[in-house]
Amino acid sequence: MTGIFLCCMLVFHSCKKDESASYGLGGRVVDGDSGEGLSGVEVLIEKQVIQNGVFGQTWSNASTATTASDGAYTCDWPRENFAALRVTPEKQSYVGGVKNLDVDAFKNAEDYSLSKDLVMYKEGFITVNLRNGGQATAQDRLAFTFLNANFDCNCCSNFWRVFDGASVDTTFTCRIYGNRWLKYQINTTIGFADSIAVDSVYCPAFATTAVQIDY
Repeated sequence: MTGIFLCCMLVFHSCKKDESASYGLGGRVVDGDSGEGLSGVEVLIEKQVIQNGVFGQTWSNASTATTASDGAYTCDWPRENFAALRVTPEKQSYVGGVKNLDVDAFKNAEDYSLSKDLVMYKEGFITVNLRNGGQATAQDRLAFTFLNANFDCNCCSNFWRVFDGASVDTTFTCRIYGNRWLKYQINTTIGFADSIAVDSVYCPAFATTAVQIDY
């Protein structure tokens, strides 16, 4: 009986998770177009903790790591009572979005570790100049929007930019995913005539593409 009891105890302890273990996250950061691993990417894990039963409102650093030559990374940090976790890859001239992490998934994982690959894209920029053609009136209007700027980052968006009057001359620049065709639409009201135009421009990576629109 004693031998059986000891065997059961050994099995129990071997199956029980180490309560002192840290949380861990690992994977690869890859180029979203080529699929190749990206070296030198800083992977930042941020946390919101629960203190005295209250959710924290600010993000603080939990762990950082830098990817190896094949894009691999490994992060670990002490386990706390987290309200939220997120991971962000950062590399000069690349765009990468913020990803929220499931706190409960870490708690349920066998060794408190998860695997997550991250994707980044070569950045580009587009500068748009909108200006009147010289015969506009105070009642004229121009509305501009991108149609496919659905980027997973704080970059260009598809909201409408609307300008009224006879002296519109404005320029704005957006950060985008490079090596993409960017589609846009222009709605104009000049006098009593309305018109709609749709066009696109190719935006190479690591460069700024200029578009001038006269009306």
